[in-house]
Amino acid sequence: MAPLAGGGGVDRRSMALGRHARFIEHRAVRERRGLIAAVRPVGGPDRPMAERPRVLIAGGSGVFGRLLARDLLKTTSVDLILAGRGLPAVVAARRELDQPDRTSAMAFDLGDPESLTRAARGCVAVACAAGPFQELSPELPTAAVRAGAHWVDISDYEGWVVPLLDDTTLDAAARGAGSAVIPGLSTVPALSGALARWCRERLQGAEKARVTLVIGNRNARGAGAIASAMSSGFGRPTCVHLPFGRRLAYLGRSPDTELLRRDLGLDAEFRVVLEWGPAGLFVSGVGPLWSHLGARARSRVAGLLSSISRPFGRFGSEGGCLQVELWEGERRVTVAALSGDQRLAILPCAMALQRLLQGKLRERGVVHPAEWLSPETWIAELHNRGVRILTARTF
Repeated sequence: MAPLAGGGGVDRRSMALGRHARFIEHRAVRERRGLIAAVRPVGGPDRPMAERPRVLIAGGSGVFGRLLARDLLKTTSVDLILAGRGLPAVVAARRELDQPDRTSAMAFDLGDPESLTRAARGCVAVACAAGPFQELSPELPTAAVRAGAHWVDISDYEGWVVPLLDDTTLDAAARGAGSAVIPGLSTVPALSGALARWCRERLQGAEKARVTLVIGNRNARGAGAIASAMSSGFGRPTCVHLPFGRRLAYLGRSPDTELLRRDLGLDAEFRVVLEWGPAGLFVSGVGPLWSHLGARARSRVAGLLSSISRPFGRFGSEGGCLQVELWEGERRVTVAALSGDQRLAILPCAMALQRLLQGKLRERGVVHPAEWLSPETWIAELHNRGVRILTARTF
């Protein structure tokens, strides 16, 4: 594969109990009365919102929540509220970011959408990096809109992304509130959809597509990421040619299968490559049993698997790769995005938030995760952020 022009280097329930709940509630009431505009239970600067906009990151103590927070602190001037179910975990995440003047910590449970509405008042946006999305309430985006905030998330679960995109009631509510709701701002379906559109412009008669996600073995694995992978239903392994050679890829579930069919008329499949071969064999063997577990059991098993996987994270690479291929008979166009770390999973969300803060993302209502930028702009933005883009054509 050849670098694209200029391609750069690879390089729940209720609010927290006790005094935190009372504190947040009292501040939310005063904010609605216009007396103050900040909700900061633990830490954070005491200044009016007008000086800097605020973004609430749900799941702020998780792997992807911390990655998103770090990117936003680097690329924007926003203040961040790191939110999660356990206060000690989000306080530790805030300490790790080492930006005490721009971050604060909050405990609340996403199982109660009303608690999100209270917590998000005065925020420009809510960014959901919590998971697994299979266990979250679909009312959460509406709760953010009621608070006057945009909603963005990094879900790759088809049962979350597709229904939200089809929710006309939510779309009308968000438009009326002047808010954007953008689900699926992750490697799939946002980045995969953008790369598929880039390929389609160069092979307009394409009929089939394959999206392949490569996950490096040294990536940190939170319980939410483990649960999402287990729910993907790994099966029917086949070898796929990637920029670094042939790899065994497992068939999985993704919003791409439905979205690429109805958006571009493509018969698409989604596959996952786990860098460490035994991990793929294990997931494909255990995956079918996952659907028979209850929500609580899945959460416990995911936490256990996350702990077990840590010692093996010393092997392999930290990088990730997303490859999209389109076919028309023997003709094929391929594009791949490669990163030396896990940022591919959060970059679409970070890019959308940056443009919302700058006033450059003007769409309102429910917005398709791949269509708020042109394919060429997607690729240029990724290149500017250190993502390597490779392309190949077979005619």
